[in-house]
Amino acid sequence: MQYQKIHTVTSKSLAFSNRYNKFESFNLWALNPSKWLFLLALFTVSLFNGSMVSTAKASEIESSIQMKASSEIEIKREYLKHIINQQERLVTSLVETPFMSSYLSKNEKLDQDSLSELFLTTATINKHYMQVRFIDANGQEKIRIEQSKNGLAPIVVKEEALQDKSEREYFTETKKLPAGERWYSSFDLNKEQGEIEQWINPTYRVSSPVYVEGKFSGIVIINLDMTNVIGYLTESADFLVYLVDADNEVLVHPDPKKSWSKYLTNKNKYQETPEKASKNYTQSLEDIFNNGEGIRIILEPIKATYSLPKTQ
Repeated sequence: MQYQKIHTVTSKSLAFSNRYNKFESFNLWALNPSKWLFLLALFTVSLFNGSMVSTAKASEIESSIQMKASSEIEIKREYLKHIINQQERLVTSLVETPFMSSYLSKNEKLDQDSLSELFLTTATINKHYMQVRFIDANGQEKIRIEQSKNGLAPIVVKEEALQDKSEREYFTETKKLPAGERWYSSFDLNKEQGEIEQWINPTYRVSSPVYVEGKFSGIVIINLDMTNVIGYLTESADFLVYLVDADNEVLVHPDPKKSWSKYLTNKNKYQETPEKASKNYTQSLEDIFNNGEGIRIILEPIKATYSLPKTQ
């Protein structure tokens, strides 16, 4: 009986030992070189596949951002083009109206009043026209319609308040143009009596010369208040929007306090580092403004990371 007991214990010990040896045979440290190489290859492939997926994901995100930026820029360009084309058409219409030629040929009060009424109607229809004016061949304002400061109907400026504009660039440059041509101002801040207005008025002007029987007789000019235009151009849920000229002067900054570096003191130019340039999206607006400033729109992604649109 004792022998049987000892034999049973010994058998159990051997069974446990065998199970332990089997477990030990799968110990990581006991792998032979060929198995090590196999596992290393599997691990490398796994890492490579993960890297490929990550790279593909990043590429897809970048493509999505680029498509959205291109779409936003195109929509903003079309809007701006529409606004300025309308301004151009109205300037040309006022130059070519029979009321203009009648007024300049006869110089009668009735003809001037009719022309003034037409200018007033133009400003009334479009509240964004800050000023609609006729300036004679000597640079003296003869008709000037202004939008009222309190949002009421535009007003006809009285004769005694009309100004001499013979030294202003828009007059001297438009005077040089042949009939039918147009002059485009810088996108800047409105001035009165030679000084930038305290209440900042971002302005863009389009003008055209008036000729009667081949003789230069004055200019028609419309000042467009760009406040609402800027608001539309800079509105974006995904990008910070800048308008910058060829000299990197900041015309419009996402922080309004940093806008107009060319005209106001203590403002910095746009600093376009290589890193920033690689992430931003930009396009020229010169073909729309036509003023030689080289204005471009810049879209800077707001978020460092960008979520792909969810599939439906």
